[in-house]
Amino acid sequence: MRYLLLLLPLITACSSNYGKKQYVMATVIKSEPVYKTIEIHKPKRVCEERQVVQRESNSATPTIVGAIIGGALGNAIGNNSSNKKVGMAAGAVLGGSIGHDVGKQNGNDVVHLQTVCYQAGTEVEYQSVVDGYRVTYQLNNREYTTMMDRDPGAQMPVVVEPPRNQ
Repeated sequence: MRYLLLLLPLITACSSNYGKKQYVMATVIKSEPVYKTIEIHKPKRVCEERQVVQRESNSATPTIVGAIIGGALGNAIGNNSSNKKVGMAAGAVLGGSIGHDVGKQNGNDVVHLQTVCYQAGTEVEYQSVVDGYRVTYQLNNREYTTMMDRDPGAQMPVVVEPPRNQ
């Protein structure tokens, strides 16, 4: 029993590193970027100028005359005093709208340039991007090569496992 108590700390110390990974710093000899080509699909935007013809009237006279005539007609149609006010207001609005439309018909044609843009298919663009790094490192006077997602610098940690008993 006494020997067991003396061997217990030794057994615990030896077994505490069992299964743990050990890292050793290796010297990086060469690190080269590895590229891949990707496709980027972009919408192709086309813009063109088009002529738009609009009929314009610079005069407000047809609108005003239409509102006056419509208000007078609405007032004449109304039976009592409250109907006359409602009829006059509704007639003025409708008469003004009609007068505005008549004035536009008698206006001048004006040509405006309007830029219209739309999507016309897609364009494919090719781009080279870094996919990783091919790293050659030296450990125990031997060279090894591996792929990494980043450049490790001058040194890199390497996992070292003790040899297994067979």
